[in-house]
Amino acid sequence: MMTNPYTLSDESDITVKNKFLTFIAVTLIVITSGSVLFGKLLYSDFIMVLFAVAVVFYFPKRIEPRQFLILMLVMIVILANMLMYRTNIGGYAGLILKIMAVFMVLNRLDLRQAAKSYQWLILALAILGMPFYLLGALDAALVRELIPPTSVWGGAYRITPFHVYGLWNMSRNQGIFWEPGAYQVFLNLGIFLTLFMNKKLMKWRLIILTATLLTTMSTSGYMICALLYLAYVIRNGKREQISRMLLSLFLFVPLAVFIAQSGVITDKFQDGNASFDRRSLDTSSNLELMIEKPLLGWGFQNNEILMERYSIPDSSNSLLTFGYQFGLPLLLILMIYYYFQLLRPIGGVVQALLVFIGLLIVFSTENMLFQPIFIVLMFLDTSRLQAVEQANRGEIRANEVSRIRSPLRQQRVAAEEGL
Repeated sequence: MMTNPYTLSDESDITVKNKFLTFIAVTLIVITSGSVLFGKLLYSDFIMVLFAVAVVFYFPKRIEPRQFLILMLVMIVILANMLMYRTNIGGYAGLILKIMAVFMVLNRLDLRQAAKSYQWLILALAILGMPFYLLGALDAALVRELIPPTSVWGGAYRITPFHVYGLWNMSRNQGIFWEPGAYQVFLNLGIFLTLFMNKKLMKWRLIILTATLLTTMSTSGYMICALLYLAYVIRNGKREQISRMLLSLFLFVPLAVFIAQSGVITDKFQDGNASFDRRSLDTSSNLELMIEKPLLGWGFQNNEILMERYSIPDSSNSLLTFGYQFGLPLLLILMIYYYFQLLRPIGGVVQALLVFIGLLIVFSTENMLFQPIFIVLMFLDTSRLQAVEQANRGEIRANEVSRIRSPLRQQRVAAEEGL
């Protein structure tokens, strides 16, 4: 059997294309990335489920050299960090399992179908969770009477299958995740995929996702949403129909009005606001620790030093957390790598920079950098996404896409299909 010189296996198409299985894999990646029930209360169980699904259905029958090299570099960094500090072995093991599971899935996942599955999943979560959110916002006393609290990692939540309530504050929509600021990340990712990864703009999806985003009342969520719409207008304004630009503006105007009237952003930047004070402390403490050990860091999940010095159990700033745990050089390398991962499929420097700023906001305000949903970005085959995007825009021929894609996935690409 012939072997492709760019891979370590034969040329047969071994990409998993089953829609149901793809949806299950995407769902597992999402719910292990911060949902209260599966990503926190049953964290270890569902990390093992994700790993088992990856081994059984996605175990690489072919290893792409570039992705494998990235995996080896990541494993070397993690193991070196573990051997240096020799603490929190369970935390390192969980991180390795997550990374290996995501790597296996991405080696064989049909990325176009995965993007579609994610959009349908987040849309379903938005629609199914909205009645629960409205019930809590309108009659919090009834929710407290009907749903008892459940202790989760030092906190407490009122958990339902499609929505999670905070213990007392129910005026903000947090979906199935630990807080509204986490939910907005997944909603904005859905908005990003809807804007950038579909040939045809799904206006009704954007309306539902943007409206749901409003209910999170998340400062960072509004900022990221604005950046995504601005990047879309810059990217498509000169080529696409005027109606698409007007749609973006139409969706953003009520967002701006809502922000101005509610003071949800201005209040967060004032002393005395709990969210502002906590994030300020997270930022300053992480920076101080990173400056003390800038080269090698303090070790993965070394939260004891945070508690000892600053009386906080962990940090919401996963960007600086990575910096103080693994060192500043690795942080800079990771961010540069992520920027170019975004640049390839998006295409333009300015719009890629806007999306990258949104990513930095995510990492600076939520503990997301090592969640499975963002580990995906480590191993995402963005060169293939770029080739398909160029074909959709008519910049290269379909047979050229097939030639580019062949050594990577060994599957045909039709130029007329979107992601």
